[in-house]
Order: sequence, then structure tokens, then C-alpha cells
Amino acid sequence: MSPVTSSRLLAGAILVLVLGDPTNACSCAPQHPQMAFCQADVVIRGRFMGITPLSHNSSRGESVPWVRYEIKTTKIYKGFEPLTDVHFVDTPALESVCGYQHPAPLKGEEYLIMATQQDERLTVSACSFVRPWGRVPPSQRRGVSQAYEGGCACQVLPCLFMPCSLSGDAQCLWTDGLLDR
Repeated sequence: MSPVTSSRLLAGAILVLVLGDPTNACSCAPQHPQMAFCQADVVIRGRFMGITPLSHNSSRGESVPWVRYEIKTTKIYKGFEPLTDVHFVDTPALESVCGYQHPAPLKGEEYLIMATQQDERLTVSACSFVRPWGRVPPSQRRGVSQAYEGGCACQVLPCLFMPCSLSGDAQCLWTDGLLDR
């Protein structure tokens, strides 16, 4: 390898290290709300009321601190027996490990929250579907309340460029990406 080629490779590697953010360990692909609904154990609408730091238990192998959000539930779409109006969702306290960071203020607007259950606790992450209810389009509101549960057998595939095709009857096209272009 020539010295010029070696220099270019070294300069490229340094550029990647300088421009890349090595602390950003969390990245999420866009997820269709129906797939998020189907994969979630619990889907609720509610307000974030408070936040409490949780002590991590190093004897259980927890090396990351967690926080617990108190949620005042206004509607339950999936999960939860018995029905109560206050629930808690836990998340890692650090964004670098995909912890969900709720924007201030607490006790503000309603959110649509899709959470998973791990052991006895509900969890959300930066990759979870947590959206302000006011920004959920009417079609997705109908989906959450009426249609998504019945469509869980359908694998939603993104369609970003035409033509789009399906390889089976259990697949559905997600064409929102076409409208964004």
C-alpha cells in the first residue's frame, strides 16, 4: 500500500471518529403504529404526573440507573387487569442506553403510551411509541381504538419508492414514506 493511500485511510478513520458521536448508542428505526401496538403489552392514554429516580440493584446485575414515571391514565386500549387510573412506567435514566426522556412540563398534555412488560414492571424506551395525543392523526386514533388489534397478523412493510410489492398475504404496505417525499 502506498504512503498516500495509507494517509488517506488514516485521515478518513480520524474524520469518522471526530464526526461520529461514540456516546450515542441508541438508534431506532421508524415503526408503524400498528406494529408498535401489536408488540406492546400495554397501550394507554394518559398524562405524565411525576418522576422518581429508582435505585439500581447491582446484585441483580443492574448497572444502569432507572427512573419511574407516574401516569394518570385516561383510557386503556390494551392490557391491564384490574383497571386503575394511576400506573407507572420505568425507563433507563440515561439517553445513551435508550432511556425515554419526557419533555417538560409534567402534568401537561395527554400522551399515547405503548409499553412492554418486563418482570413485574412496565417499561418504555426512546424507541417506544410515546406520542402527544394531540399529534396522533385521526386515522391512527381509530387504529388504536378499533383496528390495530385485529391487524396484528399483518406484517407491515415500509414502501419508500415505487413500485412496492408484497411477497405474501400476511403483509401490508406502509406508504407514508411516499407521501413525505
